[in-house]
Amino acid sequence: MTEKPLVEVSPSIRAWNVFLSSMAVVLITLDATIANIALPRIQSDLNLTTSQVPWILTSYILANAIFMPLTGFLADRFGKRELLLASVVGFVGTSFLCGASQNLEQLVAARMLQGASGAFLLPVSQSILLDIHTKESYARAVGLWSMGIILGPIIGPTMGGYLTETLSWHWVFLINIPLGVPLFIGLTLVLPNCPNNKKRKFDLKGFVYLGIAVGLLQLLIDRGEGENWLQSWEIRIELVLSLVFFAIFFIHITGKKQPFIQLSCFKDGNYVAGMFFTSVTNWVVFGTSALLPGYLQRVMGYSVADTGLLMIPRGVGMLIAMAVLSRLPVSRNPLLFIAFGFILVAYSLSMMGNYNVQLNSDYIVWTGILQGIGTSFVFLPTNVLCYLTLPAHLQTDAASSLGLIRNLSGSIGISTIFTVFARDNQMFHALLAETITPTRMIVGWPDLLSLQSAQGAWILNQELTRQATMQSYLNIFIVMEWMALAIGLVVALALFRRMLTR
Repeated sequence: MTEKPLVEVSPSIRAWNVFLSSMAVVLITLDATIANIALPRIQSDLNLTTSQVPWILTSYILANAIFMPLTGFLADRFGKRELLLASVVGFVGTSFLCGASQNLEQLVAARMLQGASGAFLLPVSQSILLDIHTKESYARAVGLWSMGIILGPIIGPTMGGYLTETLSWHWVFLINIPLGVPLFIGLTLVLPNCPNNKKRKFDLKGFVYLGIAVGLLQLLIDRGEGENWLQSWEIRIELVLSLVFFAIFFIHITGKKQPFIQLSCFKDGNYVAGMFFTSVTNWVVFGTSALLPGYLQRVMGYSVADTGLLMIPRGVGMLIAMAVLSRLPVSRNPLLFIAFGFILVAYSLSMMGNYNVQLNSDYIVWTGILQGIGTSFVFLPTNVLCYLTLPAHLQTDAASSLGLIRNLSGSIGISTIFTVFARDNQMFHALLAETITPTRMIVGWPDLLSLQSAQGAWILNQELTRQATMQSYLNIFIVMEWMALAIGLVVALALFRRMLTR
């Protein structure tokens, strides 16, 4: 008997839902990257200190993390269609407030509202796709939907730079209006009415406990590096309070008939495995995305524009893989594709471990393409695996929990990587400096440039810094390579064992 979707719609309506849901994801991911490029101009125009600038980003991230767990309750109580439409309206409206801001206080408040209203776009749009597709057809739909997650970071920096230079930084937020209005009109025409539970009650205490815990954890992640982590009393207090409120939250919802979040989804082994794969993938994806531009500019000497061009092949590889995967029977055995993806990602990271200062740009391009393909082979099948055996009534809560874990794991991964990078950089610089003495020959050093002169000492320090920086980057690439390879081999062995037991 052919499986039927939870909500029956025509093929054309189903196709339009996939396309417009993908555009809603583009709206979110575009905003996450487009604003970063404008930060120097915002700092100059609003006369901000260096310590004030991060609040423009942190305020959005905090609000987004705190409100995302509300998705399940709001979707049940008011309907997924209504919540998605309201989220688009709220995101567009608060984007106007961001663009109209005249000082830091207004901008931070508007960014908090923007983060709160946009928190529901990803989980609700994904949940609606689950409702209108079968398990088999969902794999193709989520492949197209996921392209929105990729397109935003690809076009965001370029668009943000162009708008900031030709118009003003205000337009990196105002651009959401001409993008969001047609999206709202289209969604109004095609979104189906999905099943909901209007009797579901709001667990205010659960929301407050989890909101405080997540907010403190995100604040700790954002400020940890600047405050020297656990050497700061602020970070210690935030860590302790976050753990306390997480414990209070879990105690509070244990045994509750209508909990704030349906934790039953965590009893599903496929969902938990998928969440783990998602977290590891975020470490690799966000980690290399954050590190690679610095390597290309600080070590290789590429300009900002050329660095942006060299980041594109990775997105191209992801798009190619998504197009291929959408035509393959991913739902029949997602672990097979996940194992291949992790091994390919590990191979691309091993190539990055061979980076050097004389590297040809073609090598960087191919590395990016391979890593993009491998990442997609993990990302899409993981999304399928998460919902493969999950009951329909848990899908919305599961989507919001997965989105929250995805954001937090990405933030934790980036913070951890940059902390390790900073400490490795200092260590390698000290080790290299110890090997240099006035009596020791330095290969390639100009004979007429004395190490005893101020110019010679400055140039030498610059070169030592570059070499130490390169080695720090390479070490992190290698560590991530072994992490991806280990997981890929474990998944492959699990598949092999399953084949033997059949």
